[in-house]
Amino acid sequence: MVEASYRTMVLFIVALAAAIIGIWIGLSPTGVVKPTITEEVLVTHRIGDTCIVDTKDTALSAKEVKNCTVSEGSKITVRYEQGSREAVIVNPP
Repeated sequence: MVEASYRTMVLFIVALAAAIIGIWIGLSPTGVVKPTITEEVLVTHRIGDTCIVDTKDTALSAKEVKNCTVSEGSKITVRYEQGSREAVIVNPP
């Protein structure tokens, strides 16, 4: 009986270690926090106070910039998270 409880304890410790390592890898900064990118872009469209810009983001290149006061064809610097659909003007005119 002592041998069975020892095996159970070892199995539990191994399973706990595997779970901790799995969580640690799954929650690593590269997996959870997306990189923030700053880029100079061209305003391709303007709809009301929202501008549409085309970025180098490979996941989703078109971004919305809310509260945008610049006109189509203007170059602006924006900041966005990779894969997001929104961007923010870094230095508003």
